[in-house]
Amino acid sequence: MPGARSELKQGGRMATITFDTPAHLRDAPAGSPFYAAWHREIARLVNDRVPLSRPGRSVDPSVVDLEVDEERLKTWTGFSRPLLMEHRDDRPAAFAASEDRSVQIEYLEWHVTRTDGAITKITFTTETPEYYAVLAATEPQVLLDLYRRLVSPQVQLADLVGAGGTYKPRNKWNTTLGIVHYIMPINSMKDMLGVSEEIQNAADARDNFEPLPYQRMTGADARLSFDNWVMTRRGLSVAPWNPPGLYIVDWDDTGWTKPDGTPVDDYWTVARGAEGMVLRLEYEVPATEDFVVGDIAIGGRPITTGGEVAEHIVLSARTVAGRESP
Repeated sequence: MPGARSELKQGGRMATITFDTPAHLRDAPAGSPFYAAWHREIARLVNDRVPLSRPGRSVDPSVVDLEVDEERLKTWTGFSRPLLMEHRDDRPAAFAASEDRSVQIEYLEWHVTRTDGAITKITFTTETPEYYAVLAATEPQVLLDLYRRLVSPQVQLADLVGAGGTYKPRNKWNTTLGIVHYIMPINSMKDMLGVSEEIQNAADARDNFEPLPYQRMTGADARLSFDNWVMTRRGLSVAPWNPPGLYIVDWDDTGWTKPDGTPVDDYWTVARGAEGMVLRLEYEVPATEDFVVGDIAIGGRPITTGGEVAEHIVLSARTVAGRESP
């Protein structure tokens, strides 16, 4: 909530925290009940004192006071690893399959805008449905204003919230007509925090190779679990970084070319979030140019899907680790 201590500081004792909003967003006005409701939602999703890999454990930093020794940035690329494995020898097939948001499984989802078949804009998001459900319950007008700003001024509250006040995450403005947050079933704050608390399946493992084969196929889930196991085997307690979230931390257009063969300019726009904590990223060529995104080539091939760009985006989640204060 605004004004509350929201980060665990390295190298010093901190009292238990209040969970802040992703990227320190301030969509609701100061004093809104939204912020306390968001803290309660994250606290509900974070389990306390889970024995991940002995002798350390995962803890809830809103309950347990940690003296933080280190912060770990876990990263992976945005394109679906299962699709790459399935279409190992046919990357165009993998990219074509990735246009379905139900397979955008690495905590990155995107919406492609086309004009006469050519891609004009790609919008990427790492925002979770939980955030918008809490907004719907506490600040429905803020929810509506946000949708209108991000997608279309034509959005109506009835499109987003049912008769009983329940949020509708798969509304048309977040599916066929645009994108605001995740809809893929295992892309959520609940799943990210849950995988981070996954218990190592070999209690006496000395490294991350001994518990293999790892049961999950995605690139993200292995990072979320393995890195925590490294720290808890050292006897440290781990906790979600504050503010908890899934963030875009990097993107790379090296080697991409305009239709005339020259390197592309910077066509990326951070539409939501902040440096190191990007939640919404847009790729669009300015109207002053005489070409569109679909005319840009990666490795000599024109961009025909959002997945070809997603492959060059780096995602992250953070964990802190340290000793529990008495």
